[in-house]
Amino acid sequence: MKPVLIGATEAGFPALPASVQARIAAADHVIAARRFHAELPSGPQIEEWPTQFGDIFSRIETLQDRRLVMLATGDPLWYGAGASILARLGPDKCEVIPAVSGFQMAAMRMGWPLASVETLTIHGRPLAGILPRLYPRARLLLLTSDGKAPEQVAELLTQAGCGAARISVLSHIGGNEEMRLDGLAATWAHSDVPDFHILAVDCAECHAAAKGFVLPDAAFENSGKLTKRDMRADAVAKLAPFPGAVLWDIGCGSGAIAIDFLRNAPRGSAHAIDRDPVQLAMATRNAVACGVPQLQLHQADLPDGLAKLPQPDAIFIGGGLSDALVADCKAALPGGGVLVAHCVTIESEAILTAQWQATGGELTRLAVHHADPIGGFHGWRPLMPVTQWHWVKQQERP
Repeated sequence: MKPVLIGATEAGFPALPASVQARIAAADHVIAARRFHAELPSGPQIEEWPTQFGDIFSRIETLQDRRLVMLATGDPLWYGAGASILARLGPDKCEVIPAVSGFQMAAMRMGWPLASVETLTIHGRPLAGILPRLYPRARLLLLTSDGKAPEQVAELLTQAGCGAARISVLSHIGGNEEMRLDGLAATWAHSDVPDFHILAVDCAECHAAAKGFVLPDAAFENSGKLTKRDMRADAVAKLAPFPGAVLWDIGCGSGAIAIDFLRNAPRGSAHAIDRDPVQLAMATRNAVACGVPQLQLHQADLPDGLAKLPQPDAIFIGGGLSDALVADCKAALPGGGVLVAHCVTIESEAILTAQWQATGGELTRLAVHHADPIGGFHGWRPLMPVTQWHWVKQQERP
């Protein structure tokens, strides 16, 4: 039988529509959080959600011949159990009946139009993931793991220059135990916070939060292998990040290209490839510090090690350039995929020039000068010029 996943607000079973209550009463088995148990009808057998979420799939399989209802919170497809369950079972193998989301209720309590709010979860995920969502006047609604989260978020915000952010704990929204706690990140003093809450963050006064399209060079730990900001901005723009995009950053060095790509590609993924474990460790630290801990690192001698990676939408080559590597990258890209390569040596420039002559694209020389002190005056100090090749794979005709 097809299981049913039903969303409920904190008001629980009594607040559900009569038709949904009837579906639950007619079930043979109900899986629900303990706080809902006392209100459920006596007919079905009732159990809690497994402590390890992955165990829910074995329970679904065991109960496949029974009328199974799973009771979740709010909209199960909005950072809820439904996304994983449907991904595993398929949308035709599980029915979902959503309720009003906790995000919707929290936005209502805050008086914020939901369309202008950043919604994300830190439940079981690194806190640093909120950093790319911080900008002047940003409004965030966060699903949290427990009552310690507000203090941890307040500390992170303060370290990120957003100590002026206003924080509101909205716990048990819509239930009998609903409460609210308010404060500033820099002076957050509430220690007795209920585990079940949504955290609202208002960055109205956080002007230091503006980081721009790409981060300044000082944001990255590096050993000199760093694509400088001006060159990086040009490369990331041509790599064309979009939500859910996949990037290969080959010869990643400090990881700066992949990190800035992820900052501009919500739900995207990036794979940083380098043969030097020291560089990969540095890129890992940079990814966490810059709020994209999902960056995936791979140690490999190029062009080996690429075949096992997921198909990219964009590829950046910053090191290890060779004709064989370029050929493998071209083959890996889908139609419309983007390849950007940088080099600073004459030998590597010869490779890019030959590739450009053979298959087209754009060949560009990037030269940047910065004003620096010279005695009591100032002069232009050049960075090493970079040769860039930008190539887009043609779509196959049907």
